[in-house]
Amino acid sequence: MTKSVRKALPLLVAMGLALAQASLERAEALLKAGEYAQAVIAYEEVLAQDYGRFEAHLGLGVALFRLGRLEEARFAFDQMTRVFPDRYEGYFNLGQVQLRLGKPREAAEAFAKAVELRPTEEAYLGWATALTQAGQAKEAAEALRKGLTPERTPAYRLALAQALYASGARAEAVPVLYGLLNQAPQNAEGWELLARILAEEGLKERALRELDRGLKSVQGKARARLLLRKALLSASPEALLKEAYALDPSLWEAAYLLGQARLAAGDAKGAMGYLLAAYRTNPDPQVALALAGAYTQLGDPKNAYRYAEEAGPPGGFLKAQAAHALGKKDEALALLEGLGTPQAQALRGAILLELGRYDEAQGVLRPLYEAGRDPQVGVNLAAALLGLRRFGEAELLLREVLERAPKQAAAWYNLALALRGLGREAEAERALAQAAALGSLEAKSLLRR
Repeated sequence: MTKSVRKALPLLVAMGLALAQASLERAEALLKAGEYAQAVIAYEEVLAQDYGRFEAHLGLGVALFRLGRLEEARFAFDQMTRVFPDRYEGYFNLGQVQLRLGKPREAAEAFAKAVELRPTEEAYLGWATALTQAGQAKEAAEALRKGLTPERTPAYRLALAQALYASGARAEAVPVLYGLLNQAPQNAEGWELLARILAEEGLKERALRELDRGLKSVQGKARARLLLRKALLSASPEALLKEAYALDPSLWEAAYLLGQARLAAGDAKGAMGYLLAAYRTNPDPQVALALAGAYTQLGDPKNAYRYAEEAGPPGGFLKAQAAHALGKKDEALALLEGLGTPQAQALRGAILLELGRYDEAQGVLRPLYEAGRDPQVGVNLAAALLGLRRFGEAELLLREVLERAPKQAAAWYNLALALRGLGREAEAERALAQAAALGSLEAKSLLRR
């Protein structure tokens, strides 16, 4: 190498470093200004000049993350851990991206390495979150317990208590919660979890007393969740639920429970406002199921069908009811397959009867009637027997039904048809008259002929 070339080398290196520094400053300015797409390009230019620039790796990953380009951000932070294996930032940020990508196991590995390098509270919390999402609540609790120190914040202690509770270690969570609430009595989540654990341990009255203590310490909107928990433990919850909902209209559980209470009382119209509000905040299957029930009570099968479908398998019966009301009888039958409740079987038998499939209808309805002796089921079973021209069996059955329900108009009407089938016209006329007197339009029509 000549002397002139040897002298030029240090100058060329110095110029490259200066260019890289200028590019880095420009990239960081773009990142700070929120120009993330341009910042990505600028950071890539820096790395093209010097792949050992820590700030450029970090900035590139952050810019990509903020753009929502998560796979690219994952790659950027993974590269950062390879180039700087002893730096905390790469592993911590890689864990955050893996969580956003729905890969909790990979996130847990990254956070564990971050904790090893620097045992910060945020790294422990990220590690526990990843383990919890991976279905490893016990391991999450162990990780947080390992990192517990006197200076940890209330948020850390709450996370530890929640992890212990999720892992089934309820008793172990209690002292953690008392320690938290002594440190931060305004922490509503801590009071709520404490009350939940006490109630689950059979200490309902103590749970209510602790909730009252919490309500004295917690102010504002956060009180709503404590009022909700108190309502769930109270014999008369409505006033508490209303207060909770007024404090926090986004508390869908309070609106849902108020709607359910109205629905149970037969006030579907009054329930609707609460249930729709709950659904707008949280379109959960259980809320959709309640809405399906409300629309069924209101005689709106179209909306009942929609929400029953959103409710999934638990909405199967209500969906079948709605399909039947909409004239979709074959679909209703298909939906009722495998539903073994008496209500479902009664509807199935009624639909088979409407379709003229009398033998199948009586096969469904007979064991159902024998099990419960329900008058309406008996009337439908008798109708199936009439369709099969088994008039004698129908008469005996209907007389049994009328002993239990003498004002059942449909039973008197079907008895008249059975008696006519047996050629006993005078008795049939008396049965028709009784049915007409009880409001049977079919009986009135036959009597006018």
